Amino acid sequence: MMLRIAFACLALLLMACSPEAPKETSSSTETVAEAVVEEMTPEAEPVEVNEDFIPASFTAPVLVETEKFKLVPLGPDLVKIDFDAYMSSIEHLQKTFTRSTNWPREGITDAEAMLDMETEQARFENRESFAYGVLTPDGTREIGSFYVRPSPVPEYDAVVRMWVTKADYDAGYDELLYTWGKEWVETEWPFENVAYPGRAIEWAAWDAKMAEVEVQTAENVKTAEGFIDGFYSFDPEQLGAFLTETDETAARILDYQGWAEGGNYKVVNRGACEPKSVNMIVCPITVQDDPVQALKTGFDVTDTFHLTFANGSIAHIETSSNDQPIYYEARKWVEANMPEVITGPCKRSESGSRVSPGDCARAMTKGYAAFYAATQMGKADADS
Repeated sequence: MMLRIAFACLALLLMACSPEAPKETSSSTETVAEAVVEEMTPEAEPVEVNEDFIPASFTAPVLVETEKFKLVPLGPDLVKIDFDAYMSSIEHLQKTFTRSTNWPREGITDAEAMLDMETEQARFENRESFAYGVLTPDGTREIGSFYVRPSPVPEYDAVVRMWVTKADYDAGYDELLYTWGKEWVETEWPFENVAYPGRAIEWAAWDAKMAEVEVQTAENVKTAEGFIDGFYSFDPEQLGAFLTETDETAARILDYQGWAEGGNYKVVNRGACEPKSVNMIVCPITVQDDPVQALKTGFDVTDTFHLTFANGSIAHIETSSNDQPIYYEARKWVEANMPEVITGPCKRSESGSRVSPGDCARAMTKGYAAFYAATQMGKADADS
Protein backbone atom coordinates (compact mmCIF):
# COMPACT_ATOMS: atom_id res chain seq x y z
CA MET A 1 0.00 0.00 0.00
CA MET A 2 2.87 2.36 0.64
CA LEU A 3 6.60 2.79 0.46
CA ARG A 4 7.40 0.35 3.21
CA ILE A 5 10.39 0.48 5.51
CA ALA A 6 11.35 -1.14 8.73
CA PHE A 7 11.39 1.69 11.21
CA ALA A 8 11.62 1.41 14.93
CA CYS A 9 11.30 4.42 17.19
CA LEU A 10 10.98 5.26 20.83
CA ALA A 11 10.28 8.55 22.53
CA LEU A 12 11.98 11.87 21.89
CA LEU A 13 15.51 12.52 23.14
CA LEU A 14 14.97 16.25 23.07
CA MET A 15 15.15 16.71 26.83
CA ALA A 16 17.23 13.65 27.69
CA CYS A 17 20.26 15.74 28.50
CA SER A 18 18.56 18.84 29.80
CA PRO A 19 18.86 19.40 33.54
CA GLU A 20 15.53 21.14 33.77
CA ALA A 21 12.62 19.46 35.47
CA PRO A 22 10.49 17.49 32.97
CA LYS A 23 6.99 18.79 32.38
CA GLU A 24 3.63 17.14 32.05
CA THR A 25 2.39 16.09 28.63
CA SER A 26 -0.01 18.66 27.22
CA SER A 27 -1.48 20.08 24.02
CA SER A 28 0.47 20.68 20.82
CA THR A 29 0.27 24.43 21.40
CA GLU A 30 2.70 24.20 24.32
CA THR A 31 6.45 23.98 24.04
CA VAL A 32 7.93 20.81 22.60
CA ALA A 33 9.48 19.90 25.94
CA GLU A 34 6.08 20.15 27.61
CA ALA A 35 4.34 18.23 24.86
CA VAL A 36 6.53 15.19 24.61
CA VAL A 37 8.25 14.49 27.91
CA GLU A 38 6.68 12.85 30.92
CA GLU A 39 8.05 13.33 34.41
CA MET A 40 10.67 10.70 35.12
CA THR A 41 14.05 10.16 36.68
CA PRO A 42 17.26 10.59 34.67
CA GLU A 43 17.58 6.82 34.27
CA ALA A 44 14.20 6.75 32.53
CA GLU A 45 14.70 9.72 30.22
CA PRO A 46 13.30 9.18 26.71
CA VAL A 47 15.64 8.55 23.82
CA GLU A 48 15.28 8.13 20.13
CA VAL A 49 16.56 5.21 18.13
CA ASN A 50 19.18 6.86 15.93
CA GLU A 51 20.68 4.46 13.43
CA ASP A 52 23.62 6.86 13.04
CA PHE A 53 24.31 6.91 16.79
CA ILE A 54 26.29 3.68 17.03
CA PRO A 55 27.70 1.83 13.99
CA ALA A 56 26.56 -1.77 13.66
CA SER A 57 30.20 -2.85 13.89
CA PHE A 58 30.65 -1.31 17.35
CA THR A 59 30.10 -3.36 20.49
CA ALA A 60 29.60 -1.35 23.65
CA PRO A 61 31.81 -2.50 26.53
CA VAL A 62 30.09 -4.48 29.27
CA LEU A 63 32.96 -4.41 31.76
CA VAL A 64 35.64 -1.77 32.16
CA GLU A 65 38.03 -2.07 35.08
CA THR A 66 40.45 0.51 36.46
CA GLU A 67 42.49 0.67 39.63
CA LYS A 68 39.95 2.95 41.33
CA PHE A 69 36.61 1.71 39.96
CA LYS A 70 34.89 -0.41 37.34
CA LEU A 71 31.96 0.18 34.97
CA VAL A 72 29.18 -2.30 34.28
CA PRO A 73 25.83 -1.72 32.53
CA LEU A 74 23.00 -0.60 34.78
CA GLY A 75 20.33 -3.26 35.21
CA PRO A 76 18.18 -5.09 37.76
CA ASP A 77 21.21 -6.70 39.40
CA LEU A 78 22.38 -3.24 40.50
CA VAL A 79 19.05 -1.90 41.69
CA LYS A 80 19.87 -1.92 45.40
CA ILE A 81 23.35 -0.39 45.30
CA ASP A 82 22.21 2.14 42.68
CA PHE A 83 19.26 3.14 44.87
CA ASP A 84 21.49 3.39 47.94
CA ALA A 85 23.95 5.59 46.04
CA TYR A 86 21.59 8.24 44.73
CA MET A 87 19.37 8.27 47.81
CA SER A 88 22.46 8.99 49.92
CA SER A 89 23.06 12.20 47.96
CA ILE A 90 19.68 13.70 47.11
CA GLU A 91 20.52 17.36 47.67
CA HIS A 92 23.99 17.00 46.14
CA LEU A 93 22.68 15.43 42.93
CA GLN A 94 19.80 17.88 42.62
CA LYS A 95 22.37 20.69 42.62
CA THR A 96 25.20 19.14 40.61
CA PHE A 97 23.50 16.70 38.24
CA THR A 98 19.86 17.45 37.49
CA ARG A 99 19.40 21.01 38.79
CA SER A 100 15.91 19.74 39.59
CA THR A 101 13.99 18.44 42.56
CA ASN A 102 12.43 15.72 40.40
CA TRP A 103 15.37 13.34 40.83
CA PRO A 104 16.53 12.06 43.12
CA ARG A 105 13.81 12.76 45.63
CA GLU A 106 12.44 11.31 48.84
CA GLY A 107 9.85 8.62 48.36
CA ILE A 108 11.20 6.80 45.31
CA THR A 109 9.68 3.34 45.56
CA ASP A 110 11.31 -0.03 45.01
CA ALA A 111 9.10 -0.50 41.95
CA GLU A 112 10.23 2.83 40.46
CA ALA A 113 13.86 1.99 41.12
CA MET A 114 13.48 -1.40 39.44
CA LEU A 115 11.68 0.13 36.45
CA ASP A 116 14.60 2.50 35.96
CA MET A 117 17.04 -0.38 35.93
CA GLU A 118 14.91 -2.46 33.56
CA THR A 119 14.53 0.50 31.23
CA GLU A 120 18.24 1.20 31.13
CA GLN A 121 19.02 -2.45 30.54
CA ALA A 122 16.60 -2.58 27.61
CA ARG A 123 18.04 0.57 26.07
CA PHE A 124 21.55 -0.82 26.40
CA GLU A 125 20.56 -4.09 24.77
CA ASN A 126 18.71 -2.23 22.00
CA ARG A 127 21.72 0.06 21.44
CA GLU A 128 19.62 3.15 22.09
CA SER A 129 21.74 4.53 24.93
CA PHE A 130 24.33 3.18 27.33
CA ALA A 131 24.15 3.68 31.09
CA TYR A 132 26.80 2.30 33.41
CA GLY A 133 27.06 1.90 37.13
CA VAL A 134 30.42 3.07 38.43
CA LEU A 135 31.30 0.57 41.15
CA THR A 136 34.09 0.05 43.60
CA PRO A 137 36.64 -2.48 42.28
CA ASP A 138 35.07 -5.26 44.35
CA GLY A 139 31.58 -4.36 43.05
CA THR A 140 30.01 -4.01 46.49
CA ARG A 141 29.16 -0.31 46.30
CA GLU A 142 28.12 2.13 43.60
CA ILE A 143 30.19 5.30 43.38
CA GLY A 144 27.98 6.87 40.69
CA SER A 145 26.72 6.46 37.15
CA PHE A 146 28.01 7.19 33.64
CA TYR A 147 25.67 7.83 30.67
CA VAL A 148 26.39 7.77 26.94
CA ARG A 149 23.36 8.96 24.97
CA PRO A 150 22.45 10.28 21.51
CA SER A 151 22.58 14.05 21.37
CA PRO A 152 19.45 16.15 20.96
CA VAL A 153 21.68 18.92 19.58
CA PRO A 154 22.59 18.02 15.97
CA GLU A 155 26.15 19.37 16.12
CA TYR A 156 27.13 16.62 18.58
CA ASP A 157 27.30 12.86 18.03
CA ALA A 158 26.63 12.01 21.65
CA VAL A 159 26.09 13.46 25.10
CA VAL A 160 27.98 12.09 28.09
CA ARG A 161 26.91 12.80 31.66
CA MET A 162 27.95 11.36 34.97
CA TRP A 163 27.52 11.72 38.71
CA VAL A 164 29.08 10.47 41.92
CA THR A 165 27.74 10.44 45.45
CA LYS A 166 28.42 13.34 47.79
CA ALA A 167 30.97 11.31 49.75
CA ASP A 168 32.80 10.31 46.59
CA TYR A 169 32.61 13.86 45.24
CA ASP A 170 34.33 15.09 48.39
CA ALA A 171 36.94 12.35 47.92
CA GLY A 172 37.81 13.64 44.44
CA TYR A 173 36.06 10.97 42.38
CA ASP A 174 34.03 13.41 40.30
CA GLU A 175 37.06 14.96 38.64
CA LEU A 176 38.75 11.54 38.45
CA LEU A 177 35.76 10.00 36.66
CA TYR A 178 35.39 12.95 34.29
CA THR A 179 39.06 12.99 33.30
CA TRP A 180 39.15 9.24 32.81
CA GLY A 181 35.75 9.19 31.08
CA LYS A 182 36.71 11.80 28.48
CA GLU A 183 39.76 9.79 27.48
CA TRP A 184 37.79 6.53 27.46
CA VAL A 185 35.06 7.92 25.22
CA GLU A 186 37.60 9.56 22.93
CA THR A 187 39.65 6.40 22.46
CA GLU A 188 37.08 3.62 22.71
CA TRP A 189 33.82 5.03 21.31
CA PRO A 190 33.04 5.89 17.66
CA PHE A 191 32.24 9.59 18.11
CA GLU A 192 33.78 12.68 16.57
CA ASN A 193 32.14 15.37 18.69
CA VAL A 194 30.85 14.67 22.21
CA ALA A 195 29.03 17.11 24.48
CA TYR A 196 29.72 17.21 28.21
CA PRO A 197 27.01 19.57 29.55
CA GLY A 198 27.95 21.36 32.74
CA ARG A 199 31.58 20.41 32.25
CA ALA A 200 33.25 21.08 28.88
CA ILE A 201 30.16 23.11 27.99
CA GLU A 202 28.85 25.66 30.45
CA TRP A 203 25.25 25.15 31.49
CA ALA A 204 24.21 28.51 30.09
CA ALA A 205 25.60 27.61 26.66
CA TRP A 206 23.98 24.18 26.75
CA ASP A 207 20.64 25.61 27.82
CA ALA A 208 20.79 28.04 24.90
CA LYS A 209 21.46 25.20 22.46
CA MET A 210 18.55 23.22 23.90
CA ALA A 211 16.28 26.25 23.53
CA GLU A 212 17.26 26.51 19.86
CA VAL A 213 16.52 22.82 19.39
CA GLU A 214 13.11 23.24 20.99
CA VAL A 215 12.20 26.15 18.71
CA GLN A 216 13.38 24.35 15.57
CA THR A 217 11.57 21.17 16.58
CA ALA A 218 8.32 23.07 17.05
CA GLU A 219 8.73 24.65 13.62
CA ASN A 220 9.40 21.26 12.04
CA VAL A 221 6.31 19.78 13.69
CA LYS A 222 4.23 22.64 12.30
CA THR A 223 5.63 22.00 8.82
CA ALA A 224 4.92 18.29 9.18
CA GLU A 225 1.28 18.98 10.06
CA GLY A 226 1.06 21.19 6.97
CA PHE A 227 2.52 18.38 4.90
CA ILE A 228 -0.20 16.03 6.14
CA ASP A 229 -2.84 18.64 5.25
CA GLY A 230 -1.33 18.85 1.79
CA PHE A 231 -1.18 15.10 1.28
CA TYR A 232 -4.81 14.46 2.19
CA SER A 233 -6.01 17.50 0.25
CA PHE A 234 -5.30 15.35 -2.84
CA ASP A 235 -4.03 18.52 -4.46
CA PRO A 236 -0.51 17.92 -5.89
CA GLU A 237 0.25 21.63 -5.86
CA GLN A 238 -0.60 21.99 -2.18
CA LEU A 239 1.51 18.97 -1.35
CA GLY A 240 4.31 20.04 -3.68
CA ALA A 241 4.79 23.26 -1.74
CA PHE A 242 6.27 21.15 1.06
CA LEU A 243 8.55 19.16 -1.25
CA THR A 244 10.69 21.89 -2.79
CA GLU A 245 13.81 20.73 -0.90
CA THR A 246 12.95 17.02 -0.80
CA ASP A 247 15.13 14.42 -2.51
CA GLU A 248 13.94 11.72 -4.91
CA THR A 249 11.34 10.57 -2.40
CA ALA A 250 9.24 13.60 -3.36
CA ALA A 251 8.20 11.89 -6.61
CA ARG A 252 7.19 8.75 -4.74
CA ILE A 253 5.11 10.72 -2.25
CA LEU A 254 3.28 12.51 -5.07
CA ASP A 255 2.70 9.13 -6.68
CA TYR A 256 1.37 7.79 -3.40
CA GLN A 257 -0.94 10.78 -3.07
CA GLY A 258 -2.41 9.85 -6.47
CA TRP A 259 -2.91 6.27 -5.26
CA ALA A 260 -4.56 7.50 -2.06
CA GLU A 261 -6.97 9.67 -4.04
CA GLY A 262 -7.86 6.78 -6.34
CA GLY A 263 -8.22 4.51 -3.31
CA ASN A 264 -10.71 6.94 -1.75
CA TYR A 265 -8.66 7.38 1.42
CA LYS A 266 -10.65 8.80 4.33
CA VAL A 267 -8.86 9.80 7.51
CA VAL A 268 -10.52 8.17 10.52
CA ASN A 269 -7.85 9.04 13.09
CA ARG A 270 -5.26 11.72 12.52
CA GLY A 271 -2.48 11.18 15.01
CA ALA A 272 -0.42 14.19 15.99
CA CYS A 273 2.94 14.58 14.30
CA GLU A 274 5.52 13.83 16.96
CA PRO A 275 9.24 14.65 17.09
CA LYS A 276 11.62 11.76 17.51
CA SER A 277 14.47 14.22 17.27
CA VAL A 278 14.76 17.80 16.10
CA ASN A 279 15.07 16.63 12.48
CA MET A 280 12.85 13.52 12.51
CA ILE A 281 9.09 13.97 12.73
CA VAL A 282 6.69 11.02 12.60
CA CYS A 283 3.01 11.35 11.68
CA PRO A 284 0.67 8.32 12.10
CA ILE A 285 -2.59 8.53 10.13
CA THR A 286 -5.29 5.85 10.27
CA VAL A 287 -7.39 5.69 7.12
CA GLN A 288 -10.26 3.79 5.62
CA ASP A 289 -9.62 3.00 1.97
CA ASP A 290 -11.32 1.10 -0.83
CA PRO A 291 -8.55 -1.46 -1.52
CA VAL A 292 -8.55 -2.67 2.08
CA GLN A 293 -12.33 -2.45 2.38
CA ALA A 294 -12.59 -4.78 -0.64
CA LEU A 295 -10.98 -7.48 1.51
CA LYS A 296 -13.82 -7.20 4.06
CA THR A 297 -11.67 -7.61 7.14
CA GLY A 298 -13.07 -4.59 8.96
CA PHE A 299 -9.53 -3.30 9.34
CA ASP A 300 -8.39 0.32 9.03
CA VAL A 301 -4.74 0.68 8.16
CA THR A 302 -2.38 3.16 9.83
CA ASP A 303 0.06 4.84 7.49
CA THR A 304 3.02 6.52 9.16
CA PHE A 305 5.03 9.27 7.51
CA HIS A 306 8.66 9.59 8.65
CA LEU A 307 9.87 13.07 7.71
CA THR A 308 13.56 13.95 7.83
CA PHE A 309 14.30 17.68 7.99
CA ALA A 310 17.34 19.72 7.01
CA ASN A 311 17.56 23.47 7.54
CA GLY A 312 13.86 23.67 8.34
CA SER A 313 12.66 21.91 5.17
CA ILE A 314 11.57 18.34 4.47
CA ALA A 315 14.63 16.64 2.98
CA HIS A 316 13.56 12.99 2.87
CA ILE A 317 10.35 11.01 3.39
CA GLU A 318 9.78 7.36 4.21
CA THR A 319 6.49 5.68 4.94
CA SER A 320 5.37 2.51 6.69
CA SER A 321 2.06 0.70 7.19
CA ASN A 322 0.63 -1.95 9.47
CA ASP A 323 -1.03 -3.82 6.60
CA GLN A 324 -2.49 -7.23 7.32
CA PRO A 325 -0.94 -10.32 5.67
CA ILE A 326 -4.08 -10.75 3.54
CA TYR A 327 -3.28 -7.47 1.82
CA TYR A 328 -0.06 -8.91 0.42
CA GLU A 329 -1.77 -12.19 -0.43
CA ALA A 330 -4.34 -10.27 -2.43
CA ARG A 331 -1.69 -8.34 -4.31
CA LYS A 332 0.13 -11.52 -5.28
CA TRP A 333 -3.19 -13.01 -6.43
CA VAL A 334 -3.88 -9.99 -8.63
CA GLU A 335 -0.38 -10.17 -10.09
CA ALA A 336 -0.93 -13.82 -10.98
CA ASN A 337 -4.56 -13.68 -12.11
CA MET A 338 -5.02 -10.15 -13.42
CA PRO A 339 -1.64 -9.24 -14.94
CA GLU A 340 -3.24 -6.58 -17.11
CA VAL A 341 -3.64 -4.47 -13.97
CA ILE A 342 0.08 -4.62 -13.21
CA THR A 343 1.15 -4.00 -16.80
CA GLY A 344 -1.54 -1.36 -17.33
CA PRO A 345 -2.37 1.44 -14.89
CA CYS A 346 -0.02 0.06 -12.23
CA LYS A 347 3.00 -0.19 -14.51
CA ARG A 348 5.90 1.78 -13.14
CA SER A 349 8.26 4.02 -15.05
CA GLU A 350 12.03 3.99 -14.61
CA SER A 351 11.61 6.61 -11.88
CA GLY A 352 9.30 4.29 -9.95
CA SER A 353 6.11 6.28 -10.50
CA ARG A 354 3.02 4.47 -11.75
CA VAL A 355 1.48 5.26 -15.12
CA SER A 356 -1.70 6.34 -13.38
CA PRO A 357 -1.61 5.87 -9.60
CA GLY A 358 -5.28 6.79 -9.16
CA ASP A 359 -6.42 4.36 -11.85
CA CYS A 360 -4.04 1.78 -10.38
CA ALA A 361 -5.73 2.05 -6.98
CA ARG A 362 -9.18 1.70 -8.52
CA ALA A 363 -8.08 -1.32 -10.59
CA MET A 364 -6.43 -2.96 -7.59
CA THR A 365 -9.62 -2.42 -5.58
CA LYS A 366 -11.49 -4.42 -8.20
CA GLY A 367 -8.72 -7.00 -8.13
CA TYR A 368 -8.92 -7.34 -4.37
CA ALA A 369 -12.67 -7.77 -4.60
CA ALA A 370 -12.10 -10.54 -7.12
CA PHE A 371 -9.53 -12.12 -4.82
CA TYR A 372 -12.03 -12.06 -1.97
CA ALA A 373 -14.73 -13.64 -4.11
CA ALA A 374 -12.39 -16.35 -5.36
CA THR A 375 -10.60 -17.26 -2.14
CA GLN A 376 -12.34 -15.86 0.93
CA MET A 377 -16.07 -15.86 0.36
CA GLY A 378 -16.46 -19.55 1.09
CA LYS A 379 -14.44 -19.21 4.26
CA ALA A 380 -16.60 -16.31 5.39
CA ASP A 381 -19.78 -18.31 4.75
CA ALA A 382 -18.39 -21.27 6.67
CA ASP A 383 -17.40 -19.08 9.60
CA SER A 384 -20.87 -17.56 9.76
